[in-house]
Amino acid sequence: MQTVGEILRAERLKKSLSIKDVESAISIRALYLNAIEEGNYSVVPGEVYLKGFIRNYATFLGLDSHGLMELYRQNKEQSGENEPVEPLQQEVKPVKSTQSKEGGSGWLKWLTAGVFVALLAGGFIWWSSESQQPAPVPPKVTQKQPQQPTATPQQGTQTPPANPPVQPATPTPATPTAPTTNKVVVTAKFSAPSWTQVSADGKVIYEGTPKNGESLTWEATEKISVKFGNAGVVDLVYNGKPVGKLGGNGDVVVKTFTLTGIIQ
Repeated sequence: MQTVGEILRAERLKKSLSIKDVESAISIRALYLNAIEEGNYSVVPGEVYLKGFIRNYATFLGLDSHGLMELYRQNKEQSGENEPVEPLQQEVKPVKSTQSKEGGSGWLKWLTAGVFVALLAGGFIWWSSESQQPAPVPPKVTQKQPQQPTATPQQGTQTPPANPPVQPATPTPATPTAPTTNKVVVTAKFSAPSWTQVSADGKVIYEGTPKNGESLTWEATEKISVKFGNAGVVDLVYNGKPVGKLGGNGDVVVKTFTLTGIIQ
């Protein structure tokens, strides 16, 4: 049966990648990558780290990480190693109250009766104070008669027309709107090497490891799908709008950009 390390090494050589290329892309030390390929798992500090390294390595190379983890389990069974068993947690039983039901219920009855009497007395006092207040008298409103104009027009003075002609409104020119884009444009700037694969409208248009400080731009009619082996070193701009980083250092991230937005 082929081992996990043999499958990873074969796929890495198939993609013409060195151990240093993988180390820069997924931020896992070359010492641990060599140990995984050689099957020397004791070099990796702990089972949890070992499984995480295998998953990230397989995802970066485009392999089925779940299938490799199942193969890793089978290799361990053949070698006679067993998975560590977690200790069972001791069940904690609730402590029963020692308070007497009869005494507690009697105290609760007296408390309820006292609250009811207090509420009843407060309501009666409020009703009495409200009934003794006189009703407010609305203020008187005095209406003023409009005065008639008494001025007479003097001779030689022209009286302005009652309804002056209305000047036609000047139409306001329409402001041209900016044309909507009909393409998907994605720009990526790399602050460190990261293995990258880009597909435009379902066709792979780029695959490689850009250098530190390199900036690349891709265009498509409907959608662009990107896959980064180290998303924490890539800053993206989508249709002129900054998106930033899609993940942290060592994260393998796949995203799709369309005319309407970003999808998984």
